[in-house]
Amino acid sequence: APVEIREFDPSRLAHLMDLTGPDLAQELLVRLTEDLAGVLEVVGNERVAGDWKRLREATHVLISLSGSVGALSLQAMAEALNAAAHRQDQDASVAILPALTRELQALIAYVRATRASGRIDA
Repeated sequence: APVEIREFDPSRLAHLMDLTGPDLAQELLVRLTEDLAGVLEVVGNERVAGDWKRLREATHVLISLSGSVGALSLQAMAEALNAAAHRQDQDASVAILPALTRELQALIAYVRATRASGRIDA
């Protein structure tokens, strides 16, 4: 598992890839990389902590994606950040963003490596 992701279950991504089959697995990983990069573009900007609508949208996407690929600690942080965005809690958002951003970057790197090698490195 990528070192920066504290709780990670690579079998979830492997299962997704099995479900899509070898022909579509690459496409799945490309789409996943794009979607995660889109979230990173939002949360990687420290000024986003006041843009509650964008933050809610980005964390909603991230909760779904991180859960489906087994990045459990990232999913938990995305849920906490989503709740903070609903409360419009600036301090909580700012506190969560750095660690969430690091794990998200690690997940993107992992998905890219999986795409390059064509296999899951557990």
